[in-house]
Amino acid sequence: MTQHKGRYNLFGLDLAELGRFYVEGWRDAMAWPVMRLFRGRDPVRVTAPDGTQSVRFGRSAEPVTFKGKVERQACELPEDLLLRRTLVMPRMSEKDLAQAMTLDARSASPFPGQDLVWGYAVRDAVDGERVRIESVMASRAAVMRHLSGLGLVASAVEVWAGGEKPFVIRGFGEGERKGRGGLLQRVGITTLFVVALLLLIAIALTPMLQLRLRALDAIEHDKALAKLASQQVNLRSDLIRFNGALEAANTHVEAYANPLVVLDELSRILPDDVLVNTLEFKGNAVRLTGQANNAARLIDLLGAEPKYQEVKSLGATTRVQGSSKEYFAIEFKVVRAEKES
Repeated sequence: MTQHKGRYNLFGLDLAELGRFYVEGWRDAMAWPVMRLFRGRDPVRVTAPDGTQSVRFGRSAEPVTFKGKVERQACELPEDLLLRRTLVMPRMSEKDLAQAMTLDARSASPFPGQDLVWGYAVRDAVDGERVRIESVMASRAAVMRHLSGLGLVASAVEVWAGGEKPFVIRGFGEGERKGRGGLLQRVGITTLFVVALLLLIAIALTPMLQLRLRALDAIEHDKALAKLASQQVNLRSDLIRFNGALEAANTHVEAYANPLVVLDELSRILPDDVLVNTLEFKGNAVRLTGQANNAARLIDLLGAEPKYQEVKSLGATTRVQGSSKEYFAIEFKVVRAEKES
């Protein structure tokens, strides 16, 4: 026996007890309100003592409207089949509490040992060291007769003690659900804490990764600067030549009117009756020919524009044969058309 216990001892520390302490700690933590978010509440089809059925979420006394598939079934026992007791017990682990309640049920039961079924639920804390527990006892034979009368199979249905907060009476169909629910709960908690651990690792590594990226970036910049430094003389000479060419091109461009700008302005200035036959650009001089109802008025309109100077007619206006329009040929110069645009 001593040799067996020594397998789980490390420097006098009982590793088996440490594991049980860890598991019990998590079980207690699952009772916290914040941890209830991670405890799923499956829909349950509950058969009341009078045989009516309703759907509830988890072990609840409140029926809900649910149209989906319901796999879990439960049956609330009538009060005349139950013996209820309220106890005050010291705080202890779930395993120790279950053993204590088993001893209490067997010692207080009026039923034979093989016929006894019981259940309990921790309700609230009396003080920092004690908790209030509600327990029930019942006859297995009486429960089986009740289930049979309702057409329920004992191994496929949970048996509840009803009230504002129903709880399970052990020994019927709760075993399969408990194993499945416990597995899902463990998987969910394990996944949650693995994700949390990965996030903590990522947070811890982020500063180091940022420093490494900054160092790599500084190295790359240094290499780029070293490469650029060898080309500075050639770039300076190329820049001087480029500036000279740019100034020459700018001088040449400024000597010409911008056709797009002039065309847009003429479309706004000229009346709708004007028909333009030709529009020629030569430097900053623009020559316009076409037909209009009043050719003389066009000279006044163009001359009123500050950008257009030296507006003049290139010849006498003549009447278009068979029409009220007149031929016109007008020339004007655009002053700083590009800079104004």
